Amino acid sequence: MAQIDVITSVSGADDDPQLNNFGNNMDDFYLTICIPTYNRATLLKGLIENIFSEIDICKNADDIQILVVDGNSEDNTTKIINELQSKRNIKYYRRAEKVGIDKDILKCVELADGKYCWLFSDDDRMTTGAISYLIDTLKAYGDVAGCFCNRISYDFQMEKKVAEVSGWPSKIFNDNRIFTDKSQCFKCIGMDFGFISSQVVKRSEWQKVVGCQDFGDLYFTYYLMVHIIGRMMDNNFKWLFINRPLVKQRTGNDSLLNVKGVLERQKIEHNNFEKILLKHYDTKNKMYKIFFRKMVDRLPRVVANFKSGGIDYKTQYHLFMLYNSKYKGYISFWIKVVPMFIIPNKVFMIIKNIYFKYCIQ
Repeated sequence: MAQIDVITSVSGADDDPQLNNFGNNMDDFYLTICIPTYNRATLLKGLIENIFSEIDICKNADDIQILVVDGNSEDNTTKIINELQSKRNIKYYRRAEKVGIDKDILKCVELADGKYCWLFSDDDRMTTGAISYLIDTLKAYGDVAGCFCNRISYDFQMEKKVAEVSGWPSKIFNDNRIFTDKSQCFKCIGMDFGFISSQVVKRSEWQKVVGCQDFGDLYFTYYLMVHIIGRMMDNNFKWLFINRPLVKQRTGNDSLLNVKGVLERQKIEHNNFEKILLKHYDTKNKMYKIFFRKMVDRLPRVVANFKSGGIDYKTQYHLFMLYNSKYKGYISFWIKVVPMFIIPNKVFMIIKNIYFKYCIQ
């Protein structure tokens, strides 16, 4: 017998989606917190409990929906959700087979019943008062197509803050900002649209772009949402940058890196971002060069992190060849990135130990 996808509401019972009421998508809620997940039940539980605590202090609690799209997890995700549903309503959709994060994000927005969808990674957390502040700010700025939320980065244990990456938007702005020009928005945010937990989108505008469209080779890029956000900006729009950190990012937990390995993960990062960007700007457009200049500026930290983890020199060689094939035309590549490959791994291991012992809170 063929498997079917499953959606549940408060009860947690498995229902045939052909018979179940998925919600009328008529803005029953102001905000849906959309969580795509796969095989991270413990982290997911921690996030949902974190969201519960935020809803408890939110004056607009009835305006908030929690939605989980399970990409066919093989752990105890369903059991965890059933337990949590006894405390508060969670809309839960479980796939019959794994189809990838891009399609799971699409399903999140499709099934959401909120006017706005806050896409949220299952391993991150919200800062205190995040939901209340987000709703109040969205209402204050009027009918925005979406917004980008600032974050604070933490170590894997979520105990110590770590330095933010080069060119992160809050290093450019120190207050909220409205964008009405696509190129200016991509110039300032760009590749950071790939960080799931910072993205809030107006569901109706997102769905206008998605429609019944087949995204073809953009599925399994892991960055399809960046393309959709870009398309949402092709017509008149307002996009909000929220400077107050609403997200606590858990670093050191890249599931793609764990599954694919360093080299394949980097190919996904650099090749697929380029594939997405070429749907919006050709190689001669200055925005293309600006976008990847930020990528180059972040490479020294990436290389240092890999080397401090003891990456072997064969993999380093292939990494260098990948970077060189894409960024050899950028002066900063030769000044900032190439020297990092020359420095021995041991130096970075020592620096990392000192940094985590003495230099972070």
